[in-house]
Amino acid sequence: MDRSEEARETALEASRAHYAHLAYYRDRVLAERSAAETKRQLDFIEFAFRTHATHEVRDVLDVACGNGRHILALARRGFRCTGLDYTPEQVQIAQARAKGEGMSVRLLQGEATRLNYESEFDAALAILILFLLPNDDDVLGCLRKIHRALRPGGIVVCNIANPFYDGENWFSLRSVHHGHWSGDVRVPGMRYTSIDRVQDFDPLRGVAWWQETRFVQTKDGVHIFRDRERLRLLTYWDILHYLRLAGFKEIKCYPDWKTKVPKKPKAEMLVFVARKD
Repeated sequence: MDRSEEARETALEASRAHYAHLAYYRDRVLAERSAAETKRQLDFIEFAFRTHATHEVRDVLDVACGNGRHILALARRGFRCTGLDYTPEQVQIAQARAKGEGMSVRLLQGEATRLNYESEFDAALAILILFLLPNDDDVLGCLRKIHRALRPGGIVVCNIANPFYDGENWFSLRSVHHGHWSGDVRVPGMRYTSIDRVQDFDPLRGVAWWQETRFVQTKDGVHIFRDRERLRLLTYWDILHYLRLAGFKEIKCYPDWKTKVPKKPKAEMLVFVARKD
């Protein structure tokens, strides 16, 4: 294994361990806070299926499905669903939830850049994953694997946080230049506090090293989780470039999961829909 591959594997393993430790607490936070937001995103996803795919969407792949928030909800809406995530603990949470609801959903552990499907799906999701991939080759490799997994006329829905968003969020140039960002979430029986510090930022490559600290206060005490991640501040032009290189056509970008583009968008999130010919 050469040094670049060793560094890549080290970054992936560190990320997996971090999300594994946080899986239970993140699941509780998302379950408490995300019902309305998840519905809005799912309504957009179904809009994308109807509007951009050339045939009826039945089989859906969710790359980096996490705790199953989107893929299980799509299964409830009648789609045949497969979810994949790099963190086994996240997959276990999704599997337990599917079993509890009596749903038939394939949920697997695997890496986004090493998908092994060919023309099996009508649509794929890659939500909040591209900026976490270790390098540019992995971003392109992930999209190429998704393209291969889709049937002709199928679509991918993917998104990134907009680094040029001028409001307050955790992943914008404003936060990068300030050098830090913090957030606090309270749900019954738990307080979840996030503190992110930018340790290094390369403006030419759009790469930043994030030092993440999570304080989880529960009845049994305070739990502290730390991680250092290399994140890409991907732009609209980056994703457009990678989607085209991966072979996608008819690419459209929507702001903040809205089906109608405002005249002067100031999007916090950029959502792309692209079709395979």
